Amino acid sequence: MRNSAPIALLTILLFIPIQARNHPPPCSTSCGDIHNIGYPFRLKGDPPHCGDPDYELYCDNHNRTILNFHAGLYYVNNISYAQRLIRLVDINLTAGNCGLPYRSLGLEEVVGDGRYYRQYFSPHATFVRCSKEINSMGSSMVPCLSGNTSRVYLNYTNYMLYDSGITSDCDIIAMVLSDHKVDQFPSSYEEIQRTLQLGFDLRWAVECRDCRADGGYCQFPTQESSRFHCSKEDDYATQLRNAILFLAYVFVIGKVPRFGEIK
Repeated sequence: MRNSAPIALLTILLFIPIQARNHPPPCSTSCGDIHNIGYPFRLKGDPPHCGDPDYELYCDNHNRTILNFHAGLYYVNNISYAQRLIRLVDINLTAGNCGLPYRSLGLEEVVGDGRYYRQYFSPHATFVRCSKEINSMGSSMVPCLSGNTSRVYLNYTNYMLYDSGITSDCDIIAMVLSDHKVDQFPSSYEEIQRTLQLGFDLRWAVECRDCRADGGYCQFPTQESSRFHCSKEDDYATQLRNAILFLAYVFVIGKVPRFGEIK
């Protein structure tokens, strides 16, 4: 019995590290104005158990939180864990300086990313370089990028602008995602510039990242539901087959089938 106390103490000491490994302490770090950075996000240099490596942020020398997204650098203005939204501003546009974004970013890159998603129809600003003056876009000319041989305009629309949608005298040189909350779209360069300073939102989707890694495809939330749904390729094939059978049945029989009639 005299040896029971040391044995009990040793058991407790061994049990504590095991429990710590099974239940790592929650992580909450901060950088500048962004407080309580938690899962799925992590700051570079955090302990390995903190957050998800695919959602890593870092703190620069000026104590600003930055996300490196598709080789572009963006200041993080806000993180809403309730809505799963992160608000980003291109570091070259945040101060309202005249010039191009740090890197062009189109909607296709977000859609194909898997970690984040964004609505297909959402505002975009497009920098367009033209070999001659375009009178209809005169108010949106970018002064510091325009000269005697070419003009650069900043076009703001609610859809993606492609080369086919501009005149043969112009080329797209950069795209910027945006968010717009008022009825009247900004039209002048100064108005668009101020709008871009407000940044844009991305909604993160860890479920979709994991779904795609597992060979499925992610169905994004709708107005009726805020939940993500992971579907497999065979699910899609089954749905397509059922749709074809339904249309064939209606075409041949001439009536909408009742439940259970098509097998």
